[in-house]
Amino acid sequence: MRIVQLSDLHLQPPGQRLYGRVDTAACLEAALARIAALAPDLLVISGDLSDRGSATEYAWLDRALAPLSCPVALMPGNHDRRETLRAAFPSQGWTGKDDAPCHRRLDVATGTLLLLDTVVPGQEHGLVDAAALDWLEAACPARTRTLLVMHHPPFSIGVAGMDAIACRGAEALDAWLARHPNVEAVLCGHVHRFVATTFAGRLALTTPSPAHQIALDLDGAPGELAFTLEPGAFLLHLWAPGRPLTTHCVPCAPAPAYRYAALGG
Repeated sequence: MRIVQLSDLHLQPPGQRLYGRVDTAACLEAALARIAALAPDLLVISGDLSDRGSATEYAWLDRALAPLSCPVALMPGNHDRRETLRAAFPSQGWTGKDDAPCHRRLDVATGTLLLLDTVVPGQEHGLVDAAALDWLEAACPARTRTLLVMHHPPFSIGVAGMDAIACRGAEALDAWLARHPNVEAVLCGHVHRFVATTFAGRLALTTPSPAHQIALDLDGAPGELAFTLEPGAFLLHLWAPGRPLTTHCVPCAPAPAYRYAALGG
């Protein structure tokens, strides 16, 4: 399977610029054009779909996604509003209703994806609480290959400003994963950078944004964050039977490919 993970769109209507600088609508359009050319089997957008959680932003996102030929699975982030998101995308199949967590189990050809809503309404940080663990326990298959997808990472990335608003409850999630070895990887958004590490002995990744990136400030204080206009990107996960998950970080802007044979190499 080809699974594209896109995250942190912070979408605003066309013509508006986030922070007066970032045309998030244009960035999304560029990302979707590149994604369509890759012919994915599934697109997962792991949170912060909009910047303010407004119906206008979600309506524009719905129109932008309509031409895609693959299924799309959406997750909320801390900038989203669950009730408005549910109203805009009623076919997503999330658990609960209104402002309840938007968890979802998604069974695909290669295995199962567990889309875990880590949002704490009104807060920037995330949380895996007892109710979230109960849902994971009920939803996780016993033996099937499984990927856990979250908005907030439950691990440090080394940027203090983002680590301060990461996912709390990491120790409990670590313990839960220890009992479920079929969960192969933890795939996150939120930090607007590509980061690869391990969590609970599993591959753990964060996804860059197609729009703005968080500046790589390794010496900043917990309350300090800055953004940068480094190129936008997304992740392409190749998940094939009998093979470990393989991930490519793909820039949204394409570049020409030059065949070595044509260059005489």
